[in-house]
Amino acid sequence: MSEGLQIQVAPTRTFGGTNISREPSQGQTLLLVVFCYAFYLCVLSLVTGYWGVVSYYGDNQPYAQISSAIRHWDFSQLHPKLFWGLPYAMALVSKSTGASDLKSLLFISMAASLIVIFMIYRLWGGWVAGFFAVASREWIERSLLGGAEPLFLACVLGSFVAARKQRWLLASLLASLAAIVRPMGIFALVGVGVALLVKRDFRRLVPAVLIGVTVGILYILPLVLYLGSPLANVKGYDQADWKSGMPLSIPLVAITQDALAGRATRLNLARTVLWIVLILISTGVIIFRKASRDYLRQFPVEGTFFVLYVLLLFTYNSSWAREEFPRFAIPIIPFVVLGLLPWIPKDRRLLWAFGIFSATLSAIETVGFVHTAEMIRKAL
Repeated sequence: MSEGLQIQVAPTRTFGGTNISREPSQGQTLLLVVFCYAFYLCVLSLVTGYWGVVSYYGDNQPYAQISSAIRHWDFSQLHPKLFWGLPYAMALVSKSTGASDLKSLLFISMAASLIVIFMIYRLWGGWVAGFFAVASREWIERSLLGGAEPLFLACVLGSFVAARKQRWLLASLLASLAAIVRPMGIFALVGVGVALLVKRDFRRLVPAVLIGVTVGILYILPLVLYLGSPLANVKGYDQADWKSGMPLSIPLVAITQDALAGRATRLNLARTVLWIVLILISTGVIIFRKASRDYLRQFPVEGTFFVLYVLLLFTYNSSWAREEFPRFAIPIIPFVVLGLLPWIPKDRRLLWAFGIFSATLSAIETVGFVHTAEMIRKAL
């Protein structure tokens, strides 16, 4: 770790006055992650076929279709709802290695997931990295079954690290790349602009803005030329997710409407409500504690991203706002752990026990409790 980064990281490692000098080392954190993720895959494979789950998990098939269209440069049969940052990376890996689009997706997701853990360790230390890695089923699934979140978060956190090192052009580039993977990456790009404005560093602000504009133009150019609109994939969300309405609404309205609709099982509803309450509490802690506010001011790129993302999370006007809340919340889970860190027991045995329990429960939830129970009954 460079001397400059050590100086900047040190304040966050005593976030809220908590003594975390005995935090897990980088090697110990990596060992925890690899073991728990391998444990998840073992449990999953005992209950069902891994490739059968991967093939139809989440948005894997649409991403593979977009990647194939990019490789062949033929978009005539494409329904462009998703953002193309991940498919571009998949097409590059597939073209370079000869691997299938699906295998390229898995490689990117797994590699980016480990990069994310490394970045979190560099930014906030071993406790935050360790608990983040195993806290969310959705994160474990997107890391090991495929998804855009690992690549998105790797770019966002990379921009945080670059900003702490005062490498503003790299921070702008990484934030811009995050924005073409998932549009919320624009929050990190805004954060770079805010930080440079606060510093009155216009000499770097102008090229940082130009980098963002250039990446945006290069991204929308194929959409304009071959699909007829720079917002072709956004229109797909308009019809499918926002029901042709506004993407934002009054806070908690869409979430409450879906919860009251009665479409969810009690277990699913309880789980999403738990995540909503947890993030509301941690956000309140971060806002009202002086140490937390000082942190947000000290690192404006991270602070801007956090504030804007939380606002989006609770105002997103979609029928998926409640059901997919745990997945949407993945990028701010490090902040949740960071905010609650003073009250989290700092015991490696607890971290390992929690990690193994979470990996086991996540694998069962991926397959489904009913299906898992049926498989166990047949085995017995």
